[in-house]
Amino acid sequence: MRKVSDLRVPKSYKEAMASEHRHLWSDSMQREFYGLLEAGTFTPAKMLAALACELNLDLCHFDVEQAFVRSELEEDVYMRLPQGCGALSGMIVKLGKSLYGLRQASRQWHAMLKRCLVALGFEQCMADACVFRLIEDGCVVLILVVHVDDIFAVGERERCDKFGADLNKSVPVKNLGELRWYSGCFYERNKETGRLTISQQTFTDELAAEYGVVGGRSVPMSSGVKLSDFDADEVATEFPFRELVGSLMWLATQTRPDIANAVRAVARYCASPKLVHWNAAMDILGYARRTSHFGISFQRGTVEGFSLQGYADADFASKAADRRSVSGGIVTCGGGAVSWFSRTQKCVTLSTTEAEYVALGDVVKEILFLRQIWRFMLPQVGMPCIPVFEDNQGAIQLAQNPISNSNSKHIDVRHHFLRELVERKEISVIHVPSPYQRADFLTKSLPKDAFESHRDFVMNLA
Repeated sequence: MRKVSDLRVPKSYKEAMASEHRHLWSDSMQREFYGLLEAGTFTPAKMLAALACELNLDLCHFDVEQAFVRSELEEDVYMRLPQGCGALSGMIVKLGKSLYGLRQASRQWHAMLKRCLVALGFEQCMADACVFRLIEDGCVVLILVVHVDDIFAVGERERCDKFGADLNKSVPVKNLGELRWYSGCFYERNKETGRLTISQQTFTDELAAEYGVVGGRSVPMSSGVKLSDFDADEVATEFPFRELVGSLMWLATQTRPDIANAVRAVARYCASPKLVHWNAAMDILGYARRTSHFGISFQRGTVEGFSLQGYADADFASKAADRRSVSGGIVTCGGGAVSWFSRTQKCVTLSTTEAEYVALGDVVKEILFLRQIWRFMLPQVGMPCIPVFEDNQGAIQLAQNPISNSNSKHIDVRHHFLRELVERKEISVIHVPSPYQRADFLTKSLPKDAFESHRDFVMNLA
């Protein structure tokens, strides 16, 4: 009988598919791809960047050295020492501390870091365990976002430096000064003009060079491309399609909402990609290379200031093979997008109005999460009614009125939670003409002019 310890992780997709456990690896791959799409953006860092930009606060970066080996283990863990340990090589030893590679290593490290921060007076956000704040004299003086061993701090520079020195007494911390690189993204700031841009130009250029791409089109996917138009008997492409899509997902969820819909569309074919899907993915990469300097920008002194606004749209799947619509949503703050998504809806809708209503609920759920973080960052500031812009009058009527008729009575009650929010005036659903529905480019491919109009607004490129 084959032992669990005999199983090894394949180094490539080809190796995984050649394994006798290929069905397990294929299932895991699909769950990971769709998990990435569902997880979406790492919102707290963008929220803090928008806050720092609006209030003209400093952005400081700290790195904990050898983080995982600092934490204690709750279980007894034994390991065989590898070759190179002299006379001890091959011996079984009990670990006294955590170790990189252990499944519980990251959890144990986060628990230890939390204890250190709480000892310094910080409070942890209940909505997101990676966000902390420090209150002194009734005011929030420091806000932190933790990403493994990287700490992103917002506050006055002197207070940030003092925090670094205090934390260094518990764990070795390196003060990297002004934030430049964080979680693979480059932060470029001009304090005089009050503008901050988050981009991934280096990653995009290196990815394009890896696949031999030097330029591309003016849109990530042409509106005439039909990904479902292929021969079912065609052999799956040998090109590294899944690796490319995974890299494009990283861009789409971090700083490039303009390619989110196109990446979502091609990611659906990861199980058995054909040549048409590979060409579409390469077109996305070509567009990303052509616009690699683009990123999400925040601007101090915008009309909406540091307040949340939402946009919700849907593309009714009248021609989709599985009859499922696509939801697109954006939440902006400080002039730029802090959260966005483009995803296939989990339920089959029977009309455009129903599809738009489901998309509206998806955006409001994201807003509720962001609102908790917003209140955690600014407890002394009242939260105004949050506007959500929708271009479908039927969906707006469903949200504002407890009506039930033959066209809407079948809609699942879980989508009606936003009616209560509208009634309590926590959310206001506002009609916007379709040409100004900024989430439109997250649901379908658009002509160049319409696409660029939405892209420039959402990413604050003007």
